Amino acid sequence: MSVTPPSRAGRLLSGRPLTTALVYVLVGILPLYLTSSQLLSLQDELGFSAARLGFATALHFGLAAVAARPIGGIVARIGAQAGLRVGSGIAVTASIVAVGAQTWWLLLAVTSLGGLANGFMQVSTNVFLATDAAFHRQGVSFGAKQGAIPLGNAMAGALLPVVGVTLGWRWPFAIAAVLAALSIAISPRLQNPPAESAPSRAGARTPVSASLKWLAVGGFCGGAAGNSLALFVVPSAVDVGVGEAAAGAFLAWSAGLVFAFRVVAGWLADRTRSSGHREMVAMLALGAAAGAVLAATSSSGVYLVAMALAMIGSWGWPGLVYFTVVRIHPEAPARASGVILAGNLTGTMLGPMAVGLLADRGQFGTAWVLCAVLSAVAAAAMSRSLWLYRARAVPAQAAGRP
Repeated sequence: MSVTPPSRAGRLLSGRPLTTALVYVLVGILPLYLTSSQLLSLQDELGFSAARLGFATALHFGLAAVAARPIGGIVARIGAQAGLRVGSGIAVTASIVAVGAQTWWLLLAVTSLGGLANGFMQVSTNVFLATDAAFHRQGVSFGAKQGAIPLGNAMAGALLPVVGVTLGWRWPFAIAAVLAALSIAISPRLQNPPAESAPSRAGARTPVSASLKWLAVGGFCGGAAGNSLALFVVPSAVDVGVGEAAAGAFLAWSAGLVFAFRVVAGWLADRTRSSGHREMVAMLALGAAAGAVLAATSSSGVYLVAMALAMIGSWGWPGLVYFTVVRIHPEAPARASGVILAGNLTGTMLGPMAVGLLADRGQFGTAWVLCAVLSAVAAAAMSRSLWLYRARAVPAQAAGRP
């Protein structure tokens, strides 16, 4: 596989897979979260309702889900560096479209393009980490990498009171376009690129073990719950009496907590030599319990505490899921990541659609019950994946299989 040498600026990231992952996942997800965090402004100017945000989010993750497995194959062929550049170019386009949008339906194009950018960033950065990150610190590496997603939400929340409320909602998108353009220039070369060969005719399909299938089920349900919570933090907080600027600040703070917990969970997985399953089960169980409290309260104080805990639990686990994929299928990280990404993104597509429809009817309580149930089901699926992983580990190693 040929690898394009990095530019002088690109040398800043060469040999730094964790920093690379943080930068590019953040760039890929930012257009979506700028759209969700500025919902109230977009609603006033373009008529962009909560239901339309749910639909736009469904397009984002639906397109990424459909493209996930093909993207895995493309990145395996063209290389991770080229995959990052493609994702950055798509993110630039998405943000520019948002800056010039005059009707709400153009925001559907923004989130759809963002979905493709997200797909390329996820798979490409997984290859960087699977290849370059030392085995004993892969939990922290993948946790921090997935932590870039709530970090993007935190950045969107911080830009709301600082830029969006004061200068207008288009300016945060302009900032995102500049950041994405810069990321093209600094794309690093992958050191010692992986020789991930194409599948043989006898096994031409992506490797899918039973454990990986249940992990995808957990990713589907957990993604539906976690992303729904993250997308509707600001409008739901305003609904219980919190000001828009304060709600944006709370979004930034709670998303920052999620980032920290994703890194800590990865650190624990490294320290205990875990596959990552147990930590995901614990967090999803916390998310289910906090979601139930969230649905039952009308107090803004209790609501904010419950929302922070629900975000940590229902949205903290993705920092480990791709780490776990590498543990299950280390021989094909790009293709196996595509399987999980497809399941996860399908959930993150359908969940916000349902929550958006309920939010339009003022039924946030019912929406949080749904999120709590989804988190509980995800925890059960991750438990089943762990059992199957343990059951096949010894005989698979004896037979020379993953």
